[in-house]
Amino acid sequence: MKVRDSGMPEAAYWDTLFDVSLALERMDLIRINGNIVEFGSGYGTFTLPLADKNKSTILAFEIEPELVRELMEKANLYHYENISVRERDIVASGTGLEGNSVDYVMIFNLLHHEDPVSILKEAFRILKPRGIAGLMHWNYDPNTPRGPKMEIRPKPDEIYSWAIKAGFKIDSEKPIDLPPYHYGFIATKPM
Repeated sequence: MKVRDSGMPEAAYWDTLFDVSLALERMDLIRINGNIVEFGSGYGTFTLPLADKNKSTILAFEIEPELVRELMEKANLYHYENISVRERDIVASGTGLEGNSVDYVMIFNLLHHEDPVSILKEAFRILKPRGIAGLMHWNYDPNTPRGPKMEIRPKPDEIYSWAIKAGFKIDSEKPIDLPPYHYGFIATKPM
């Protein structure tokens, strides 16, 4: 089951909507040493730069076969041996990964799904104790150039409460600013 579509523009334009380096830094991805899983890798906007800055193993899940193929080709072209990509509907089937086996889960721009708590619960299940889920989404602002319709776009307080409901701990209810158009939370799985 696909997450409610917010419309993906061409990759070159899509990549201009993020300050990827800043997001990777503020979402604590540069310092992570361990297994990283990405839910919904899309074009590899975050996957590829992360693989360049962090030599941890990155497993990227994506539902669209064409995007899976393109990301695998890019990873091979740039010799990123730390990236593997799997075509999988994680909403319908989960990740298939063992529980308590992952250090970090990236959930970027997916929580406009009909049941966001189910996505968060799968992240919680696969994370090791003290593992981190990086939660990033479009600002709740109709002036952003892209993103889901406002009626399905989550507000920061909603993402915060969904993460708590899934079992996570978040140090601050105030989101992390990820300009130009995003915000995020660092959610931790308790011991």
